[in-house]
Amino acid sequence: MHITYLLATGSNAIYDGKYSQSGRYHTYGQQSFVLDLIRTMSRAGHIVRLSVDTLSSFALTSAFRGMDSVTVTEEIDPSGKTDLILVDEVPDEMLMQFDEHVPAFRIVHHAGRRSSDYLVSRCSRFLCMTENALALQQRHLPAGRAVLVHQGVDLERFPAVLAKSGGRRPRVLLYCRLDSGREALLGRIIENVDREEVLVYVAGDGPGFWDMSDRFGNEIILINHIPCQSIPNLLGEMDVVISLGRGAMEAMATGIPTLCAGHHYAGPITADNIASLMRYNLTGAVSDRDPSLVMMDIREALASDRRDVRALAEERLSADAFMEGLSDLYTQITA
Repeated sequence: MHITYLLATGSNAIYDGKYSQSGRYHTYGQQSFVLDLIRTMSRAGHIVRLSVDTLSSFALTSAFRGMDSVTVTEEIDPSGKTDLILVDEVPDEMLMQFDEHVPAFRIVHHAGRRSSDYLVSRCSRFLCMTENALALQQRHLPAGRAVLVHQGVDLERFPAVLAKSGGRRPRVLLYCRLDSGREALLGRIIENVDREEVLVYVAGDGPGFWDMSDRFGNEIILINHIPCQSIPNLLGEMDVVISLGRGAMEAMATGIPTLCAGHHYAGPITADNIASLMRYNLTGAVSDRDPSLVMMDIREALASDRRDVRALAEERLSADAFMEGLSDLYTQITA
């Protein structure tokens, strides 16, 4: 299948223009999703043309070099062969250049954000990655347009690391953007972590960065940005990860025991609670676990088997499963 992936990078629309780094936008979950999905498409034998509006601000161009089946370009080529268009965060004009008969699927990153009237009329499917997104999108989309396809991570890009770090103190990584109220929760979590028993890393950018530095800078290792390509290396050095969304998925794929913290604190992600947590994208949105329990949860995580964590990621968090769902939807509309 020839797939055209449309992505706006010049304004970083999904994050309202935030998170610029030396002229490029680093959009965390969105870019990680794009990288993993396109790598998975390529391995499955598809030809992918990734069309971005401003190539100079796109942080992942180098990640696709050497992949013969992937082209990254600013040029939109409506005359070329395209079987399916995937529409990420883009201005309507990018999609308007293609003939109406070419099927288009809209990727829903923001659970409650409404698409333009044009996209609603043009896109035959809206790919919702959580049950919460599906319920919200169904409120304003025609019946049958919104479908659930759980996102996943590239299990080859995040290989299992089954050995512990072996350091004098276990390494605990808090991997989360420091904005939208998350920084307050992370602050409460750090307050309750025994920073003499474990070595704490915090990786995240946002308005809470300097407050985090002022409060804990001499007791933790604080990093404001790690590129998508480098994240597997960082995760592989950790013993426990505290994160949400794709960060939690990436950590579990690496085999690292993972605690869920985002909107609220949910504690360890396990086979018993992963289904309910995924409804809100592993953000702990409806959880009420007390952050004061985090040290107990860390000790429990350190005693867990990494092979079980990796197996759970293979079962529930694979980008290959997302690609299979996408292919099934394409077959349905073209049959």
